[in-house]
Amino acid sequence: MLYLKLAWRNIWRNSRRTLITQFALIVALSLMIACSGLTWGLVKQMERNATLLGPGELQIHRPGYLDDRSIYRVIDHPHTLIATLEQSGVKAASRLHGFGLVSHGENSSGTQVLGIDPVKETTVTEFHKHLFKGSFLQQAKDVLLGKKIAVTLDAVIGDELVIVTQAADGSIGNDLYRVAGILKGISEEIDRSTVMMSLADFRSLFSLHDVATEIALRRNDATEDLTLIRNRIKLAVPDQEVKTWKEIFPAVSDMLELTDASIYILLTIIYLAGSLIMLNTMLMSVFERIKELGIMMAIGFRPMQVLLLIFLETFFLTLCGALMGLACGVSLSLYLTYYGLDLTSITEGFSFVGIAAEPHWFAVTTFNTVCPPFIFLFVLSLLAVIYPAIKASLLKPVDALVFH
Repeated sequence: MLYLKLAWRNIWRNSRRTLITQFALIVALSLMIACSGLTWGLVKQMERNATLLGPGELQIHRPGYLDDRSIYRVIDHPHTLIATLEQSGVKAASRLHGFGLVSHGENSSGTQVLGIDPVKETTVTEFHKHLFKGSFLQQAKDVLLGKKIAVTLDAVIGDELVIVTQAADGSIGNDLYRVAGILKGISEEIDRSTVMMSLADFRSLFSLHDVATEIALRRNDATEDLTLIRNRIKLAVPDQEVKTWKEIFPAVSDMLELTDASIYILLTIIYLAGSLIMLNTMLMSVFERIKELGIMMAIGFRPMQVLLLIFLETFFLTLCGALMGLACGVSLSLYLTYYGLDLTSITEGFSFVGIAAEPHWFAVTTFNTVCPPFIFLFVLSLLAVIYPAIKASLLKPVDALVFH
């Protein structure tokens, strides 16, 4: 108890040094927590965009469709299947994929035509929230363009496009369409070549009846395991092929896993950089007191008692600073979680490992973004004092009193 009182009094005898040390702790820990939250926020956003701005979380196809993406491998009467799927705890939307040629004025480009249900699609993906200009599909003959194909065609909102395809019955399908909206950057495939239209317009262009080439799915409960849902849906529709987005796009999945590993390395570097502040502060804090510690040993303190006292002082000093830093760091991280970091003045958006990232960058505040920086910095502060504390405790009183 005596050592606890002495340690607590000692750290406040030089309040200026104590406040500087605690300020360094607060700044370092706050920045570490904020950086951790922003870094994992970017990863979560990329994972979300990989599914909600493209394939959906799961997909259903006719067996073999993914091998050649033939327009003849279709699911008949998809609305009946969707009704069954929605009873299994997922949201579902029909899609049709085809290929053709799109032109505007003297410009033309090969295109991937995507037919969607404008109502159901909004429950499965977030294309409707990811518009750069214009509006979502609202009426017949409306189309959405990927950002890069709009530039290639030199097309703006309201322009008319001509799309030519080979229909399913062997005839040439062609029609005029109006540009209703242009999507923000999503992925290279969608940005460069995709034209999106309603299912009704797609079926008319490609001479198709009530069919779908794929059904995109989204979980009602975002915490439920995708593999478990896939297995449950396979039992409900045994004659169809059911796959998660990771199975359909393994390269993207692998890249995200590699990104996760890279994030740990990046965060370790950030933590070490922040901890160096504390390392330097704790070293200076002890070395400044060598003469004081020499006087303590001269009046009867033993080396182990000096060592214990230094550790207790460091513990109290670190605990006070770390708790205040934790409060400031969590507050900053929560602010960035709700309001984000607006980078729209710098960029309109960017792509990382082929996945779109928003220019408005939001953090995530969880146990995993808050506790590791706190523990890391707290432990390192205690480790940082080992060398100077041992050096001080082993000094002879005479040497300590003349220490420079």
